Amino acid sequence: MKRVIAAAALLAAAFFGYRYYDTSYAPEKNYKEFAEEMLKRHYDTAATMTDGLTAQDLAKAGTQEKIGAGPAMFQTLFPSRFNIESRTATNLGVTLHAVQTVLFNPPGVESAVRPAMYATLNQTVTLRKTSDGWKVTSFENRLDKMDSLAAR
Repeated sequence: MKRVIAAAALLAAAFFGYRYYDTSYAPEKNYKEFAEEMLKRHYDTAATMTDGLTAQDLAKAGTQEKIGAGPAMFQTLFPSRFNIESRTATNLGVTLHAVQTVLFNPPGVESAVRPAMYATLNQTVTLRKTSDGWKVTSFENRLDKMDSLAAR
């Protein structure tokens, strides 16, 4: 009988742990994966992470196109840094207000070890829980600033 109670308690803890993860961390994880695909201009891949947005819609909101001279500005991209500034639960899902810091080297700068420049993007993204997991339903992308890391 003790084993049955222990197994039931373990199952309940696993269920509630998964529910907590699914509502707390999964939307942010999916947003970050989506934002990285947008940065790399993989709009077809990013479109599979959305609910109702096409690759053409995403190309219009593209990350690289918002920064300085556009895609020509990037010789080497480094993994982004993210700061989730606020999170709002709505009846449609979750809205995140975040800052994506894009680290990169412009043409002519050769360094595979550390980036020379950064750009910060203010992003607002809405995600909705579907049968396939959390999907992006809207994405707004605005350049805040761009500078060299030495000036930071």
